[in-house]
Amino acid sequence: MHRALPLAFAVGVALFTAAPAHADPVTMPVAEVVDSADVQRDGERFRHVGSSYVFPSSLGDMPARKVTIFGPGDVSVQYTVNGGAAGDAWVDVYVYPADDWTVEETAADIVSAITKTFTASPALAPAGMTVRGAGLQSGWFDGQLGDRSLKTGYYVVKRGDWLVKIRATLPSPPAPTMLSRVAAAIGAVNMGPLPAGR
Repeated sequence: MHRALPLAFAVGVALFTAAPAHADPVTMPVAEVVDSADVQRDGERFRHVGSSYVFPSSLGDMPARKVTIFGPGDVSVQYTVNGGAAGDAWVDVYVYPADDWTVEETAADIVSAITKTFTASPALAPAGMTVRGAGLQSGWFDGQLGDRSLKTGYYVVKRGDWLVKIRATLPSPPAPTMLSRVAAAIGAVNMGPLPAGR
């Protein structure tokens, strides 16, 4: 079952994986998304069926590029300007079942995944990377993936029976324009209450 372990694709390679034991994740470009039991189109946006959370069509000037369904109720949308290729930043927004996990347990699981995947060490959040939400857990890290230096961070909240998570990843050192773009994107993510208290 997909937990806090995130999945981000760059240059077609999965950087973080934690797929359900019973199925492989299904990733599709946003243009190919069709209504399912997990996600439905809402104009140019996407609605998470179980929680009614709405993934916007863009975060700042980063458009939605891909939707991934990891398992029942376990959905992410990736936002990036240039498709996440070398030199590009990306932001993933996830909504998935909390099951019996606390947000603190979830955060510890995310940190473990980042540390192992990137051989990462904790770092200060880049300036301007502000996300607000009651009960929010977050962290930033510097790490390596192959010969690429990356800076990556997470923000996660528990809302009812659901976890809402942001993952942001940037080449390191990031250019000031990229920092501004990612800051605007993560600041645009809704981390507040779910519709109808779900």
